[in-house]
Amino acid sequence: MSTADTAFATALRLHRAGCWAQAVAVYDRLLGDPRLDPVQAAQAYANRGAALRRIGRADEAAASCIEALVRCPELAEAYANIGAILQEADHPLAALDACRRAIALSPGLYTPYLAMAHARQDRGDHAAALALLRRAATLAPATPSVRYNLAEALLQHGLFEEGWRVYESRWQARELALTRPVCTNPEWTDQDLTGKTLLVVEEQGFGDTLQFIRLIPLVKARGARRVILHCRAPLVRLLAGVEGVDAVTTALPDAVAYDLWVPLMSLMQRLAVAPDRIPAAMPYLAPPPDAVTRWSGALPETDGLRVGLVWAGDPRLGHAAASRTDARRSLALTQLAPLLTVPGVCWVSLQKGPAAAQLDGMAIHDPMPGVADFADTAAIVRQLDLVIGVDTAVVHLAGALGVPVWVLSRFSGCWRWLLDRDDSPWYPTLRLFRQQHPGDWAPVVGRVREELLRRVRLPRHDRGPA
Repeated sequence: MSTADTAFATALRLHRAGCWAQAVAVYDRLLGDPRLDPVQAAQAYANRGAALRRIGRADEAAASCIEALVRCPELAEAYANIGAILQEADHPLAALDACRRAIALSPGLYTPYLAMAHARQDRGDHAAALALLRRAATLAPATPSVRYNLAEALLQHGLFEEGWRVYESRWQARELALTRPVCTNPEWTDQDLTGKTLLVVEEQGFGDTLQFIRLIPLVKARGARRVILHCRAPLVRLLAGVEGVDAVTTALPDAVAYDLWVPLMSLMQRLAVAPDRIPAAMPYLAPPPDAVTRWSGALPETDGLRVGLVWAGDPRLGHAAASRTDARRSLALTQLAPLLTVPGVCWVSLQKGPAAAQLDGMAIHDPMPGVADFADTAAIVRQLDLVIGVDTAVVHLAGALGVPVWVLSRFSGCWRWLLDRDDSPWYPTLRLFRQQHPGDWAPVVGRVREELLRRVRLPRHDRGPA
């Protein structure tokens, strides 16, 4: 094997392992070799572009793919990469064109179908997106990224049985960067739980945990003697009070402490929960007494509505895919200015993180600097008449507490909110205000303002849950 072949194989191995920055470094060294033949150089440039895209360097990624096409104009992989780059840059029509070219050159290549599916979702054509993802899965049935994206589309369409089964591929989908828990004892798939201790391990975002913790009582009803919950520290005090949870820990316990374990978000599949059987008895969360005592009387007195506000998520700056999603779901506080002019509202910030700095000079009460964890936030939220927010953990918390919550949802919304509805089977008190056009928040804010004006005018006893 030549030196170039060895370097190419090394870069490809790193690429497939998700070590994209290291792969780029090897591709750079490889492309500096003047002896590299044009076909291999074209493939290296295309692969380099794909790796650069994964680490958020979109302009360099596009330039690298163009270099590939200069050397090999019929290289389908380069067109597929350009399609993915254009889709992520919010140019869905151009992305579709690039992907069609890739498919024409190589009909058996799965990557353009994946990018086309995302572009179709960006255009609101979810049926076409699902069909494209099924085609990608036919071409690459063992590819985790394809299976994971198919799973989310299936769930968004309410196809829970197939969707949750395919969702088990999430651990291998490198764009999620999930680490599967390392537990010594067997995983619970459907074994008899009678008299057993089950370890439930949380995963992904705080909102995911708050949403799916409702399933613990169903597990306990299967006969489990004890349920131990593993979660991060900010959730411990709040989740210790969940029905069916016997113990909470921030460290994975020794094998002698439990018999079986299960990832929290696998419970939907293991329990075979259908869309019309989602446990929706509210509230299923409650702040602990010490948090209630601490925050009692901490909010301003008002004769009007107390409304909580959260306008941005975690920017996840070190994670390119998550950062793009956050940019689509989050707003600047100034974009919500029309809401702040509604009379009879006492505004309470529920915002944490860098976006909280936008509060400077605003007439919004901000208790969050004193908040230590979700138990504190829950004690504040329970004192509110309404929460208005983008799709973050706070709206899940409000829903789980049974507090009315209005969610401002991006155009290509999260799978959990399903399609073509403004309510949610997950939370009876939740109402969705969806974008009608990608990135266009002004009409959404306008609709929320009109509803808020109507709600303020109602007598307090007539305001209802949402």
